[in-house]
Amino acid sequence: MNYPSLQVNNFFEKPNYIKEFAESLTYEKPLGNYPGLRAEAKDEQSLDLVQKINYKILRLLYPDFNQFQTLTFQATSSFQKIRYEDVEAHVLNKEHPGKGWIHGDHETKFTAIIYLSENDFCGTALYSQKSGFNFTAIDPTLKSLYYSKSPDLNMNDYYNFLNNHINQFKLDCLFNSSYNKLIGFDGSNLHGAIYNLKPKEERLTFISFFNINAPCYPVPEMRRT
Repeated sequence: MNYPSLQVNNFFEKPNYIKEFAESLTYEKPLGNYPGLRAEAKDEQSLDLVQKINYKILRLLYPDFNQFQTLTFQATSSFQKIRYEDVEAHVLNKEHPGKGWIHGDHETKFTAIIYLSENDFCGTALYSQKSGFNFTAIDPTLKSLYYSKSPDLNMNDYYNFLNNHINQFKLDCLFNSSYNKLIGFDGSNLHGAIYNLKPKEERLTFISFFNINAPCYPVPEMRRT
């Protein structure tokens, strides 16, 4: 683990501008087993805005400007809309209501999420694995069938696998989704979305997955002390 978990309230000075920008984008169903819709910046003005947001996020990790100038990074960034109907099964799950699949972003070093909806209880939970459990990977076929609304999906199978999966983990930290709040965590940190949505509601976020090359990393530096 290279990075600590972070929370910053009131991240944007003008959050309504960012939200209006997000609402102006065209959203599409992403490739892969992901809920909801995603929109990426494509024109020069939008790309410039996303780059500025990512610089702002990285300054939290590297506040010293001279150090900040020495790092290089790649970021995959998008706005995401998850609607009630996209995750209805999770909302109605009697054993673990509102909990999404638990996973790590192991291909990236740092994950940042900024909440842009007014729903305070649609945040993100961080987990660790319970002792005595052998990690059971998420079944990509079941996820794909659910997120594509396939008629071939057996919902009893989906709930059984989902709940058995969630039962492997214990909650470490819960971030509520206050409007204009940023959270960030190491990509290896197990986490899952919380979907406390009602019909016709949606969860709007900005998400960035960072790969960072830097002269030092906060957690290893802490451990050297």
